[in-house]
Amino acid sequence: MEQKIPGSCDEIKISSKPKTAPYVSVVIPLYCSEKTIGFVVNEVRQELERLNIADYEIILVNDCSPDNVLAVAGELALQDKNVKVVSLARNSGQTAAMMVGYRYASGKFIINMDDDGQHPGNEIGKLLETLEREDLDVVFARYGTKKQSGFRIFGSFINQKMAEIMVGKPKGIRTNSFFVMRKFVRDEIIRYTNNYPYIFGIIFAVTGKVGNTDVIHRPRLEGKSNYNLRKLFALWFNGFLNFSAKPLRISTVLGFVIAAVAVGAGVWTLISRILNPDAPLGWASTMIVILFFAGVQLASIGLLGEYLGRLYISSSKLPTAVVRETINLDDL
Repeated sequence: MEQKIPGSCDEIKISSKPKTAPYVSVVIPLYCSEKTIGFVVNEVRQELERLNIADYEIILVNDCSPDNVLAVAGELALQDKNVKVVSLARNSGQTAAMMVGYRYASGKFIINMDDDGQHPGNEIGKLLETLEREDLDVVFARYGTKKQSGFRIFGSFINQKMAEIMVGKPKGIRTNSFFVMRKFVRDEIIRYTNNYPYIFGIIFAVTGKVGNTDVIHRPRLEGKSNYNLRKLFALWFNGFLNFSAKPLRISTVLGFVIAAVAVGAGVWTLISRILNPDAPLGWASTMIVILFFAGVQLASIGLLGEYLGRLYISSSKLPTAVVRETINLDDL
């Protein structure tokens, strides 16, 4: 079919989808990466050629990026029919873009990676080799030294611990957005229709055959990370609230513990008063206790409200991401 390089979200051209499913699908969400995505795609193609994998597809998901990455991705798609482009109608976040990419991915193995060059495309072979050699379903890259800021490293640490506690991540397994999975895992991921997806939570709910392989973590080729404190908290909340009832249980246990402490403090105060009637009344401590209890109650109510709010939003069936146009793909 005739194609046209998109310069904005208004130009739409779609070409035919391959008749046979590819061996490998590489999904790469795009945001502010017009200067790096060309390098990433070329490196991935070279690695697949080295592995003698000719049957592949590279799916670039433009998360309505404000820069010119859509035009760059369109050029890459015109040069290579194995490069597919999906452009979203609004910025929906990295996780939503990944989910859209998985819906279009049809390979036997699906590889997820970032667009900034930090994930070494020339080590994709390690992921595939480990998956096959150890008969695993998902293999995550593991970095010896991360080329990230202290803020991102701390955020990753919290995310790892949260995943262990809330979603059953095995201890010792490191998770990140550079990984390979088998198609059946992808099939289960795209069945998830909740408005707050947490990819790692779904993966650990699907399979326990998960492993790591060591790769090099490179500095970003251009710019800085798009993750900030708000986005990291949103990621943590999705894991906390969508895949476990433990926060509610913790709130319940905390309530009983505080009630027991309050009863003990009341008994102690009564005994102290009997033994020493002239002791001054503790107005300051009383106010502290009142404020503490009020804070715990409000936090518990807010937690319950967050659960109910998410249920309401999910039941409304609002889309998390809308595809506006594609290149080298037929609409699903």
